[in-house]
Amino acid sequence: MRNFVACILLALGAQVSAAPIAKNQCNNWSVSSLQHIGEQRATFASNDQVTLKWDAHDSDVEFISTVALFSANNNEFLHTQYRSYPGVNAANGEVSFTLTVPLCLQREGEYYLEVYGSTPGADSDCSLQTVPFELTPDPTGDFSICDL
Repeated sequence: MRNFVACILLALGAQVSAAPIAKNQCNNWSVSSLQHIGEQRATFASNDQVTLKWDAHDSDVEFISTVALFSANNNEFLHTQYRSYPGVNAANGEVSFTLTVPLCLQREGEYYLEVYGSTPGADSDCSLQTVPFELTPDPTGDFSICDL
């Protein structure tokens, strides 16, 4: 009986160790810092023309479908910056857009972008964050409406 149980455990162990290990399709891609188009400045402002670059050559990421703005202070989603379905071909390596931040969201200070990519047969199953960046609030904005 002991030999029988030992054989069962040995067979089970062989099955488990021979099972294929699932490849993480989201590995081996990276996102660069947000960049201005043209003039390079240290901070950003709403309505700046920007470019977001990534490297997905060694990954299974096929499309970049969404870029979302988050507060770096509390990781709260604030605003969608870019959305396209199925998305930009990841091999392109970049997308340009107008950084849009509603007036009442311009006082967070530091922000980051969450970039969502899709692998074959999936939708937005991979995501990465840019490094945080500063946004200068609109100097002519009437922020009193934000407190209503």
